[in-house]
Amino acid sequence: MNTAELIDTYAASPVLLTFLTVCGTYFAVRCRPFSLKKAGLGGSAKTGDGISAASSLSVALAGTLGVGNITGVAAAISLGGAGAVFWMMVSALLGAPLKYCEAYLSVKHRRRGGIGGSPYYTADICGRRAGVLVAVLCLLTSFFSGPFIQCSAASSALYVSLGVPKPVTGVVFAVICLLVVRGGMRRVSDLLSAAMPVFCAVFAAISVIAISMRINEVPAVICRIFTGAFGLRQAAGGFSGALIASAVRSGLSKGVFSHEAGCGTSSFSHAASSVSDPRAQGIIGVVEVFADTVFFGGLTALTVLLAPGADAAEGTASAIYAYGCFFGPAAGYILTTLTVFFAFASVLCWAYYGTCAAGFIDPKLTSCYRTAYCVSVAAGAVIAPSLIWTLSDLTCTAMLAVNCTVMMIARKTVK
Repeated sequence: MNTAELIDTYAASPVLLTFLTVCGTYFAVRCRPFSLKKAGLGGSAKTGDGISAASSLSVALAGTLGVGNITGVAAAISLGGAGAVFWMMVSALLGAPLKYCEAYLSVKHRRRGGIGGSPYYTADICGRRAGVLVAVLCLLTSFFSGPFIQCSAASSALYVSLGVPKPVTGVVFAVICLLVVRGGMRRVSDLLSAAMPVFCAVFAAISVIAISMRINEVPAVICRIFTGAFGLRQAAGGFSGALIASAVRSGLSKGVFSHEAGCGTSSFSHAASSVSDPRAQGIIGVVEVFADTVFFGGLTALTVLLAPGADAAEGTASAIYAYGCFFGPAAGYILTTLTVFFAFASVLCWAYYGTCAAGFIDPKLTSCYRTAYCVSVAAGAVIAPSLIWTLSDLTCTAMLAVNCTVMMIARKTVK
């Protein structure tokens, strides 16, 4: 175990668990049950600036519905067993109020033209220096979560399925990313809002079909999830403590990586929405968390656990093997297409988030950031992702700790 893994296991994971539990519970109680009728997806309350509420949801989902919902879920199961799925769902329940809060603050503190996000509301609440700290953390996270993890997964999938050299994938991703991101938020949102619903529907359809093929085994799988989450079967052997710790750590960390609730990253897309009511945009954030982790993450988890032996593999290989058990060789091509699209959507989304963060620090940095980001996209295709996953967990935890602290300071302003 290297230094980064030691820090992640014994320092970052307890910090993540503490902030997620305390802050998530507080805002769940404070905000009380809310109604989806207020979500504003129909666009009843708009300003003259920004993109539609549905487009902002598509962009936010593009940032979260990436490798985390395919590779990340499979990785959580391989690391923490079936019980990790339970803790992923817990992270979603605790994270939904946090996502509501950050989306609320993003709309409340945004600037003219739909410019805003966590650095902006942090600066208004805690001062300019705190805002710069959040922006720097967002820049670091954008490199780990965007080019390295996402592009690495896409290049691996294309290499395994079609034999495409990894450097070729990296260069193609980098060129297309540069062309799209130069068009700003409007071009990114137009592309993602058109494509995301189609690919999400395909992914949901094949997952539902796979689960329905072995619907009789679903109760047994759910039983495995609960017993694995609390180590009931292992208690007699004395290993339950270690197994529970592994399940909790894997489930929570990969859950947060998937939905990013509390980290403040998707606040940039929520700030760009034309919805004028912060509460309406906040509920769109809640929809984002449940769609990402509970629905799509749950479908992936059930499919992997229903496929015999799939949970023994790692990452993308585990997911491809699982879907292959139901659809044969064609599953490799289907899952490769989905992985490449979701990965590229996340790369685009993180490029926009990072550009916003760089612009907050100094508008002159945006062009330099885009160049560095696209170079990282090309490099990410050939870099081994093992250490990057750990570094991504560390930066996500740091962002969650800082962002949750800011939200707690501003807690009385959240309605």
